[in-house]
Amino acid sequence: MKNKMPRTPFSTPLSGSAKETEIRIRNIMSGPKRRPPVLFLALVFSVCIFCGNLVSCQVKETEVPDTRAGSSLADLPDPPEREPGMEVRESQVVLEDIDLDGDGLADTVTATTRFDLQGNGESDITLTAVLGRGETVECQWTEEENCLSIAVLMAGSVISPDRDALVLGLEVFGSNYGAAETYIFELTDGSLTECYRTENASTISGTYLTYCSKPEDSPLDSVRIPVLVDKWHAPEYYTLSWNGTGWDFVGDGYFTDAETVTVAGGRVLTLALRGRATGEEFGPHLIYDQIQVFDGDMMFNPNMLIQTILPDDVPADDRFLYEGFLADGSSWIWVQDVNFDGSEDFGIYCGSSYNGPMYWFLWNEETGKYEPGFFSSVNLTVDTEKQQLVDTWKDGYAGRDSYTYQFNDQGERELVDHQRDDFPMPG
Repeated sequence: MKNKMPRTPFSTPLSGSAKETEIRIRNIMSGPKRRPPVLFLALVFSVCIFCGNLVSCQVKETEVPDTRAGSSLADLPDPPEREPGMEVRESQVVLEDIDLDGDGLADTVTATTRFDLQGNGESDITLTAVLGRGETVECQWTEEENCLSIAVLMAGSVISPDRDALVLGLEVFGSNYGAAETYIFELTDGSLTECYRTENASTISGTYLTYCSKPEDSPLDSVRIPVLVDKWHAPEYYTLSWNGTGWDFVGDGYFTDAETVTVAGGRVLTLALRGRATGEEFGPHLIYDQIQVFDGDMMFNPNMLIQTILPDDVPADDRFLYEGFLADGSSWIWVQDVNFDGSEDFGIYCGSSYNGPMYWFLWNEETGKYEPGFFSSVNLTVDTEKQQLVDTWKDGYAGRDSYTYQFNDQGERELVDHQRDDFPMPG
């Protein structure tokens, strides 16, 4: 679709012809070809002077009262009144060609939300179904706690394989993490009836239907609803399904973060990091139990999977306290070309001390996979100009050690310098 600039009475349309456009621009830049007659210029000058006098008189007549001479705010004109409803927000979505009553005729549903930002935080929601046989069914209700707008409206065989149910997602206006609720409606005895609504305070936008991947060959569609893990990670998805007598709401047990890396030749790969909660009362709360590497940006496509990296793939090293792939907080992965070969490598946080450590996986262009590399502290500095790594390890309050590395022609990391800084002891 081509985007067109709107034409207004104050705009000059340009032709699609390059030649005509060039002539127009030349005329604009070169100015008028002939000088106006002298008498015409004199007449225009006289009119300008006369108009100037009129303007001066008008300004003088409308001067603001002098407040120093006893005037008050009551003498000033009233501010313009706020137009009624100017802060009202309304959203509407139309869903066509669905079958709510199973009669084979196409039905149409319109969902509308309305709330006033200056009001008391209530939202009015309306569902209007125009059935194929000509009947109209409407459902209205008010949500008193949140200002809601439509995130998604879908229909699928969620409750019965013979007819559609409505899946309505409403997002909370102004939420900084995308808070949303999901509702299920069914046409029962000529009325749109609410069958389910999420009441999890951490559900967010992103609900979808499993049209293509129905669980365990079930004839019913299930609803996938995201639940917030924390502000640093992707959500964990839950599956909402009808079991014949009630609803099951079951989580995947993991979330998946994604990161892209660029390797030789500009090839883009996707790292899919599967995370979960450990369930421990103390220690790391979130960990990654695997990292999948996909070719391109088509994440989760099995045909594009290059390799799977597990925490057990890290070689043992007694010098470092290795705790697996940790996912607490925001500093869970670092993407950087650390061996200066033109391909981005990645480091994963794997220790809970203030030094880290991190473990680096290096891209091998010959094998087309990531291979185990080395441990570093979280204070690693990558000097691209000198093509060196400066790895700084803090020794509590006693001092710090800085190790400088560079890579030889065989791609092996070599220590080229070590500096020790001792901190002065108090007293």
